[in-house]
Amino acid sequence: MTSKLQTGIITLVSSAVLAGGGAALAGPAAQATERSGDRVAAVPDPGVTKSVGNGKCTYTKWGGTFLCKSQVRHKLPNGHWQVFVIGTNKQAYSRWSSPGGGVSRWTSLGGQCIKPGQRSIDMAWSNGWNFAITCIGVNNKRYYSERFTGGTTGGKNGHWSKWRLNKY
Repeated sequence: MTSKLQTGIITLVSSAVLAGGGAALAGPAAQATERSGDRVAAVPDPGVTKSVGNGKCTYTKWGGTFLCKSQVRHKLPNGHWQVFVIGTNKQAYSRWSSPGGGVSRWTSLGGQCIKPGQRSIDMAWSNGWNFAITCIGVNNKRYYSERFTGGTTGGKNGHWSKWRLNKY
């Protein structure tokens, strides 16, 4: 069965819809669940980026439509991938695979990122499941958002901080 899902400005096309329940966390937590219709068959690698015209690209295996040269792939501690892109509405988006068998839906991390191709979206640092991404905002200043792991990291496991002026 083929289904088409519009998530914000990113369009996903999946060829296998799996049953699921709950809401996806805004991070790659292994226990993350996705809403029914938002998951596709497990694909450990997002594939390569392919131009779809007008400065927009897609991942060959995970889909989505985003600004070309705005993607970052990050290998998670469990061996799976998480990707970050700038959507066509200039918001940061993420998608990840998980050992539970599936790929998350595209999740907006908010923000307004500009200058794709100039490392606008990038990794600031990584320490296991706790890491931060950066993006160049519309005022040409770099901002960061941190993925929390609970405990002393400042937030609930799998959740993201608000965008803050970059200190890294």
